[in-house]
Amino acid sequence: MINISNKLNTQYVNSNKVNFKGKPQKIFNTAAETLQRTVEDFEKMKKLVIINGSPRNDSISNTYKALMAETAYYKNKFPELETAYFKLPKDMNGCFNCKTCIPRCVQKGDNLKDIIDAMEDASDVMLGSPVYLDMPTPQTVAFLTRLNCMAENTDRRFFANKAIHLVSTAFCSGTKSCIHAMMGACEMLGFTIKGRSSREYIVKWSDTKLRGGLSRNDAIWLDK
Repeated sequence: MINISNKLNTQYVNSNKVNFKGKPQKIFNTAAETLQRTVEDFEKMKKLVIINGSPRNDSISNTYKALMAETAYYKNKFPELETAYFKLPKDMNGCFNCKTCIPRCVQKGDNLKDIIDAMEDASDVMLGSPVYLDMPTPQTVAFLTRLNCMAENTDRRFFANKAIHLVSTAFCSGTKSCIHAMMGACEMLGFTIKGRSSREYIVKWSDTKLRGGLSRNDAIWLDK
């Protein structure tokens, strides 16, 4: 079945040569030119903002170590890459839906303003969170909800050309569900989502503490 509204929209775009938001597009005649554009537009990092959603101090945080490993990789690939690092506070509040966040969030007492200022001219943003009950940490979720003011007040243009990279760390499981939650929010905000832009870091533990929602009665210990 043909969607009439989509067909009419397509006819309008074609007949009026509508320019979409973002960089002017060029029609390429060869595969080589198209590939070159892909390399230039989608792989070149200019400024990377790194955001750590772990409640732990950086010295004992696996999320911090993972973020630094990712940053080192990109800095090696792009020697002129500018970076800015931020740690989300444990007591960061989420969005209150106060409807007074024009043009920006009016809440005080945390580093959201500094993060948004750094993100303004960033080409890439990397957000990391450990797994808490198969979810991102509370401050990570709060941070993502607070970013919505920049999405709503700019028709999502603020995030349109910023590539998001997601990192999740865990001792047992939950990295995929954690990344899925963050990815859904980032997609709604309007971030540019590249192919494989997420990483999972899972640490094998050596103690006998049970994880992953198990009780002592659920566990079956296997001899090594």
